[in-house]
Amino acid sequence: MRGLFVMGAMLSVGCLSRHNEALLTEVESCVQDDPERAYELLGRVDRGSIRGKAHRARYALVASEVYYHNYIDSDSDTLTREMAAYYLDRERGEERSRALFQHALVLSNAGRNAEATMFLDEAELIDIGVSNSRLEGLIHRLKGDIYGNDCLFDNALSEYLLARLCFSEAELEFHAASTDYDIGTTYMLMRSYDEAEQSLLASLDYCLANDNCDFASIVLRELLTLAVYADKFDRGEEWMSLFETEEIPVVDSVHYNATRAIISAFRGRHIEADEFLARAVELGGVDNGDVEYAHYLLARYRGDMQSALYWQERGKRRQDALVLESLKHPILNVEIESLHSTLDAERRARSLARQRNAIVLVSLLVLLLGVLAHIRGRIRQKNRDIAHYIETIRELQHTDRNLPEQMNVSVSALYRDRFSELNHLCDIYYDHDGTARQKTLVFDRLKDTIEEIKHDRRRLDKLEEAVNLYRNNIYARMREQVTKLNERDLRVALYVLAGFSNRAIAIFIDSDPSSVSKMRYNIKQKVKAVGAADGEEFCAAMSEK
Repeated sequence: MRGLFVMGAMLSVGCLSRHNEALLTEVESCVQDDPERAYELLGRVDRGSIRGKAHRARYALVASEVYYHNYIDSDSDTLTREMAAYYLDRERGEERSRALFQHALVLSNAGRNAEATMFLDEAELIDIGVSNSRLEGLIHRLKGDIYGNDCLFDNALSEYLLARLCFSEAELEFHAASTDYDIGTTYMLMRSYDEAEQSLLASLDYCLANDNCDFASIVLRELLTLAVYADKFDRGEEWMSLFETEEIPVVDSVHYNATRAIISAFRGRHIEADEFLARAVELGGVDNGDVEYAHYLLARYRGDMQSALYWQERGKRRQDALVLESLKHPILNVEIESLHSTLDAERRARSLARQRNAIVLVSLLVLLLGVLAHIRGRIRQKNRDIAHYIETIRELQHTDRNLPEQMNVSVSALYRDRFSELNHLCDIYYDHDGTARQKTLVFDRLKDTIEEIKHDRRRLDKLEEAVNLYRNNIYARMREQVTKLNERDLRVALYVLAGFSNRAIAIFIDSDPSSVSKMRYNIKQKVKAVGAADGEEFCAAMSEK
């Protein structure tokens, strides 16, 4: 009884092996600098052996950060849900904030923006004295992304500016530059083009200085858009030339060609503009926002007001559709307030639940005793089942002695080696003094031997020859005269004619003795139904005991 209480205490507290603890610590130490090694080390952790909420939550935190740094995104909170619930009730600190940020990332990927923002608000609550500028910057940037996606551009801009300060403080140049890009695109959406240009150029300077061509291509795309919207075509041509001079790949060919068409048309180079626009249409089709806007501006520059009005109306319908779609979604700030209220209620509920933990623990111990008793009963029943099975196996070597003696001898000789093996295994099972596992292995070998007998085509053919030889070709005549018999019927008939008992046949065909009796009856009915010439002989043979 004392041992059961110790086991219950261990289950309630949980455990983490020294091996797993050391691995997780090593993973944490290298996840930012060497994420691929961290991912490889994480694969060595025996997740199934981790017990207890605290240890499972820590594993989920480390694992989610490894996935994040290896750019493995997920929209399923299977890993982070329990982790977030655990850390919400813990004291404020860096680990709590890291965990809630990782959960918010997953929720954001799943489009659950209000919930994600609520967890980010909680992640911001780091105690005084605990400083992690990088983490704070990531939190603010993700909040900016969520607000921006929900068209709350003022909120998004505020969060991006805070993120930029955090990344500068942490001396994280790439994060600072990417946040400059976010700030620039937000200013673009707010029609503050001068501020947008300033931030985007800061991001571009970083890209060119660090030879980050892929990022530069993304930044240049926004600068070209700015050039069109703000009528800064001189700057647009300057920025467009960077694709060639700096060997920067074009990330969006449709947008690039549409922008080149607009700039060429503004300069009066209408043939060149038409060529670029045709290329944009070829790459992206007519039903594309950039292509539609290019058509509109080219028509306007040519003075074709009717065509310009047509393309303007198409663009307006596209914008109206986007607005209507955004209006279908609930207001983000209202959702966040509602979720915070729900969270407070859940915290109160969890506080009450902790008061009932002692009662739950006692109940679990009682349940554990019941489960152990149940398992013990099942083991005893299994032993009885095995003994019954082995007794049935012994019948396999007893053929019907009322049949021709020569056939009995032939059948016995045919299966003598396998029957001897079965008998030997049965003797080992009964005389074995080893563990229950060793006895189970012997029993499994018994079953494997039976399977080999059932599917031994050569022995079946020999058995058929013996039955036909010593019983006046009865099996061949039955197969020929009773065409309604299927393969299973024929197999049962062969074993019956060879003199095996119903229990033995049941093992051969994966059935039970009562079902074998029914099959024998059905075979006789099929014999009678076809009016076989030797029907009476067949039916009599199927009735043999």
